[in-house]
Amino acid sequence: MKKFSLPEIIVFAVAALLPTYLIRFHIGPFPTTVLEIVLVVAIGALAIEQISSLRALAKQSHEDSNHGDIPMRLLRRLWPPRNDGALLTIGSTLIIIATIVGIVVAPDKRAALGIAKAFFWEPMALAWLIIATRPDKEKIWRAALSGFALSAFVVIIYGLLQYAHPALIPATWTAERRITSVFDYPNAAALYLAPLTALLLSSPVTIALAFFAVVIIILAKSAGGLVAVAAALFFLGVIKKKTRAATIVAAIIAILIVLLLPAAAGLRDQILLRDWSGRVHQIGWKESFAMLKDHPLFGAGLDGFKTVVAPYHHAQGVEIFQYPHNLFLAAWSEIGLIGLIGLITILVWFFRRIYVLRSKFYVLCLAAAMLAVLIHGLVDVPYFKNDLAMMFWLFITIVAL
Repeated sequence: MKKFSLPEIIVFAVAALLPTYLIRFHIGPFPTTVLEIVLVVAIGALAIEQISSLRALAKQSHEDSNHGDIPMRLLRRLWPPRNDGALLTIGSTLIIIATIVGIVVAPDKRAALGIAKAFFWEPMALAWLIIATRPDKEKIWRAALSGFALSAFVVIIYGLLQYAHPALIPATWTAERRITSVFDYPNAAALYLAPLTALLLSSPVTIALAFFAVVIIILAKSAGGLVAVAAALFFLGVIKKKTRAATIVAAIIAILIVLLLPAAAGLRDQILLRDWSGRVHQIGWKESFAMLKDHPLFGAGLDGFKTVVAPYHHAQGVEIFQYPHNLFLAAWSEIGLIGLIGLITILVWFFRRIYVLRSKFYVLCLAAAMLAVLIHGLVDVPYFKNDLAMMFWLFITIVAL
C-alpha cells in the first residue's frame, strides 16, 4: 500500500475541502467554518512535526563536535523559502505587517482580526510550514491536483443539477437562471473554477473536468470568468511552438465573433462594461480611487471599505459592495500601500520562479491559473474569500518547493 507523507495528505485535504468555508458555525462566541478547523488542525499537525524534527536536529548537532553551528542549522531548517525566495520572504513580511496595520486602522477591529486570520495568517502559516518540511514537489503537485479535481467535481455536479432543476437555484438568481452551484452567488462559482480550469488541463485524467468547469462558468453567466479562462487557454496555447499559430488564429476568430456577431451582443456589452453591471463597476472604481486618494498609505483597513467609502458614494440606486471590484484596488483598500507592494512583490517572485521551472507542463498550468486570477481580478476580487485566499497560497507553496 502506498504511503503518503503528512504534507501530501494535508495538501490534498485542504484543496478538496476549500468550499467547506460555506459551512459556518460558532465555537462559543467565536464564528468559524469547517475549512478554518481543517486549516488549524493542519497547521497544528505540521507544527508538531517540525518541532519533533528540530529536536532531532538539535540532538544530533549536540552530538557533533562543532556546537557553534547549531543556531545556524536550526535557522536554515526553519527558514523555508528556497530557490530565489528572497522576494517571497519580503512580500510575505510586508503583507503580515500590513495586516497588523490594517487591524489598527480598521473601523471594526474584531471583524478586521477575523479577516486577517482567515484570509492571510492561516493560509500563509500553512504554506510556510509545508514549504519548511521540504516535501517532494511532484508529490505535492499530484496531491493538490487530486484535491482540486475532487472539489471541482462537486461544484460541477451540483451546478449541473441546479441548471437541470432551477428550483435549486437561490431565489435571487432564479429569474435569470444563473447557477451558483454550492456557492451563494454565480460569480463565486466562476471565481473558484476559472483558475482550476487551467490546472485541470495538466493531466489527461482531469481534462474532462476542465471542459465541464467552463460549462459551469457559462451557466453562471460570468463574463469575467470566461475572459479569465480564455486568457489562461491563450497563454497555454502560445507558450508551445507547435500550438502557437493555431491558438493565435483561434483567438482572432473568437474576438471577431464577439465583436461582430449580433448574437454575442450581450457578452460583448459585458466584456466592454457597457451593461448595468459594467457601469456599476466603473462607479465603484471611481469612488474607490477618490477614497484612496485621501487614504493612500493605509487604505480603509481590513473589512473597512464599506464604511470608509460611504462618504464618497453618491450614485443613486447603486449599493456599496464589500470590496471594489478589482483585485489591486481591494488589496490597496484592505491592507494599504504596504500590503499592495507586498502582493505585487510575491507575484513578481511567482512568475520569475515559473520561468525557471517552465520546462514542466504542470508549472505552465500553474502560471495559467495565476494569470486567470489576475485577469479575473480586473473586474472582481479573486482573493478576499476563504477558499480563494487558500487557493492562492497553495499555488505559491507548489512553486516555492
